[in-house]
Amino acid sequence: MQHQVGTKEKIIREARALFAERGYNATTTAEIARRVGVTDAALYKHFTGKKEIFLACVTPSTHVEVEMAGQSSPELLRDLIRARVDLIRSNLDNFNILFRESPYHPELARMFWEQLYTQGKYMENLLNKFSNEDVSPMQIIIYELGITSAIWFILNFEKLQDEFTLEKVPLENIEEGIADFVLHGLLGAKQRSECK
Repeated sequence: MQHQVGTKEKIIREARALFAERGYNATTTAEIARRVGVTDAALYKHFTGKKEIFLACVTPSTHVEVEMAGQSSPELLRDLIRARVDLIRSNLDNFNILFRESPYHPELARMFWEQLYTQGKYMENLLNKFSNEDVSPMQIIIYELGITSAIWFILNFEKLQDEFTLEKVPLENIEEGIADFVLHGLLGAKQRSECK
């Protein structure tokens, strides 16, 4: 039985890499089977078809959660964003698949939402505590998607920048920059007060 579990995980790992690199349409089950080192028939013992493999590939292999005990504070927001960065960094292929394929596979958007946002109401609770009034569901979605998209883009840039730029941009503290942006806006609290 251990052999079967290992094979299934290997199928998901190899398929995830192929889907992230080439996309859903350009990846075949024969190619996945070849990469895993099994026959097409062996592949179908674990999955009913390419779509089922595809959906298994977008489930994050690592979850990161933050305790919301106590008062909300700028440090808690930083912790939440740090956790989101860690989640995306450790599941970058999953996010590449989600962002690339969601327009063509509507069920991915639903899975994406369930996996990332309905596990905890962290950002909703935090934004409501930081703002002077209740934050609307649409504002929550915009903040969540905006933050996740920004982190995803930055981490992909970090991964690929050696191929495109001569000078490496240091991205060690992206969590701090994103948290400051969410807390203080584009100009930052200090600069905004200087403009008054």
